[in-house]
Amino acid sequence: MRLSSSRRSAAAIAAVLAVTLGTGALAVPAVAAPAGPAATATTTTTTTNAISIPGLTHVVGAGPSGFLSYGPGANGSFSEPIYRWTSTVDGTTTTLPAQSAYYGGFSDVVVTKEPTRATYRMYDMSQPGSAYLSLSVSGSPTLRAVVGSTLVVSTWDETSSAGELRLVTRNAHDVSDRPVTGLPANARVLSSKAASASTVLVRYSTRDAESVVHHHLAVVDVPTASIAEDREIGNAIYSGDTALSASHLAWVETAGTTATLRYAERGAGTTAGSIPLENRTGTRLAFVGRWLTYASPGADMATAPNALHALTALDPTTGATVKLLDTVLSSVAAPDGSVLVRGGTVAQGEGVYRISDTGGAPSVTLVASTGRPTALKLLAKTVPATVEFDRTDGMASMEWQLSRGLASGTLTVRHVRTGTTVIDRPFDSSLNWPGGSGFLEVEWDDRTGSPHAPNGEYVWELNATPKNGIGPALKETGTLTVVREPNAHDFNDNGSPDLLALDADGVLWRDDVFHSRWSDGINGYRTKVGAGFQAYDLIEAAGDLAGGAAGDFVARDRSGVLWSFLGKGDGTFAPRTGLGTGWGVYNKIAAGSDLTGDGRPDLVAVDAAGALWLHKATGKWDAPYTTARVKLAAGGFNAYDQLTAVGDIAGATAGDVVARDTDGVLWSFLGKGDGTFAPRTRIGGGWNAFSQIVGTGDIDRDGRSDLVGYGPETHPYLGTGVWSAPFGPKLYGQLYYGEGAKFRNVT
Repeated sequence: MRLSSSRRSAAAIAAVLAVTLGTGALAVPAVAAPAGPAATATTTTTTTNAISIPGLTHVVGAGPSGFLSYGPGANGSFSEPIYRWTSTVDGTTTTLPAQSAYYGGFSDVVVTKEPTRATYRMYDMSQPGSAYLSLSVSGSPTLRAVVGSTLVVSTWDETSSAGELRLVTRNAHDVSDRPVTGLPANARVLSSKAASASTVLVRYSTRDAESVVHHHLAVVDVPTASIAEDREIGNAIYSGDTALSASHLAWVETAGTTATLRYAERGAGTTAGSIPLENRTGTRLAFVGRWLTYASPGADMATAPNALHALTALDPTTGATVKLLDTVLSSVAAPDGSVLVRGGTVAQGEGVYRISDTGGAPSVTLVASTGRPTALKLLAKTVPATVEFDRTDGMASMEWQLSRGLASGTLTVRHVRTGTTVIDRPFDSSLNWPGGSGFLEVEWDDRTGSPHAPNGEYVWELNATPKNGIGPALKETGTLTVVREPNAHDFNDNGSPDLLALDADGVLWRDDVFHSRWSDGINGYRTKVGAGFQAYDLIEAAGDLAGGAAGDFVARDRSGVLWSFLGKGDGTFAPRTGLGTGWGVYNKIAAGSDLTGDGRPDLVAVDAAGALWLHKATGKWDAPYTTARVKLAAGGFNAYDQLTAVGDIAGATAGDVVARDTDGVLWSFLGKGDGTFAPRTRIGGGWNAFSQIVGTGDIDRDGRSDLVGYGPETHPYLGTGVWSAPFGPKLYGQLYYGEGAKFRNVT
């Protein structure tokens, strides 16, 4: 299995790979418990005719008629983001002119800075396509926030340790630039956030006479450009979020890498409670009516469950809590008092949700959908319906596309008929993700390892669990079928030939012979067939005698009775069937080659006088050979001590046999298709190094029959397809390695 690394993107790393838990009421987790007893509340989630938006959208501003968002640029990166305005009135989306950033808050006006000067463009998105207004700001201030048509800017002079906060407003006919009164002269603004159409929350710091730093949270009244409320708070990083309601303030404090959510009544109220946030300094805060909502973005990249990923609403007065969403990416307050959250639920997926105050628990409405699930889902799969390993050099590629990349699980492929599992691959890592998707790629290499996969139907099963623990585990199944070319020596229906070997104790073994991709050698995977075969003095692979699923074999007992053992197709055999007496007259039997051209495997045998006889196949399982034999040669075959059926080794219309003479010379007898043979052809000498010559069928799946010489050293010889030199040079491998004297009969 390959977990490819070629499909990653910076955009996806920044914003994807989330899986989510289901919605519903629950108590706030222990890690986020407010002071005092906590109660639970319930909420409802509804769906409007959701607008379609791109998958990696972040929402950053909201007005009466729509919302401002951004996503990755054409290169898939957030380094050059694309900003859009989506109308919640008519569902249209307008792509804004390319700029580094746009800002907005509590109106349909969005603001962007021109790249080379302190001039801002203001677009009224309630009228898309209308001309923008320009606003120039004196000096080089830092833009901190936008509320309506007002820019909140700050300056800081390091030399004099003096700072200033200004409100610059552009109306249709004039511009006003007002300093905010009520701030200390040495106030250094850290961040600002529009809290309503008329208020801005400002975090700033000062130094006292002993150079001790003090952090403050101030409420700025925009109409009067003055500080309406100021509270000293604990230390906070620049990105620490804040929130404001009619009755409460909330903010994130930090101590080293530890963050804490604190909330208090406005005015002279003391801090009412706190919620530990672990190291999640980027936790998002917003008030909806009396409810304080909070959530930590990052579920997309999480490798472990964490309750802070969910959007939770807390009533600071009663301690009641309710879970609203399963994940959060970004959020902004809207002019109507609601909050727009780019997040997700297991039930409805990823999108922009409106969180509204209904008097009871907040309501949740899906406003715009990305079309991406929050739960771990199978988006697509590429699995072949039919696998033909003989045509693909033993390879099959399969791929599953998950909706999230951070997942762990297993992929199994099981053969239905035998119950054998041929693939069992665990994965526990980040998969590959373009746009947030995880790709599980499996290369099924049937020539690596053993044994080969048998013919027939398979069931694949994919089990995956989201690593962030959000949403249920995924289970998907499907089927495929393996189809192979038939092999006369195949007893377990997996396309590769099997050799049967009878040892001195009467135990019969089956070696599934395979040709490894990584070696020229031939190896075997051994299985015990059974004991009790000491009653037989000869066993012979016979090919497919009765049109079954796999090959069969015959065995002759010491009284001269011939028996057939029909293969079941799983490497085992049905109970024996008697084929008649009198077979003891033969000293050599070779079965498995189609000598008559009718598609059925025949049998030839040599008697004590050296005569060669043909027993034609019938195709009947209980009487596979005709009772009337045909004499092919009156004598001469007692010159050979080995006779072996090898199938078609010359590309003709019928099968062939090979014979070794007592001098160790190997000869081929090519079948003519009528039960007779062409004159013999010398293959070569030195074959007396082997105790047995075995026709194996096609080992290397090249369509040609092969041969094995069994003895003190066992060597395979692959077929060439050339009638005059049908076998190539000897090969090596582990097949019967060191076992040249163990077996008295190999076939």
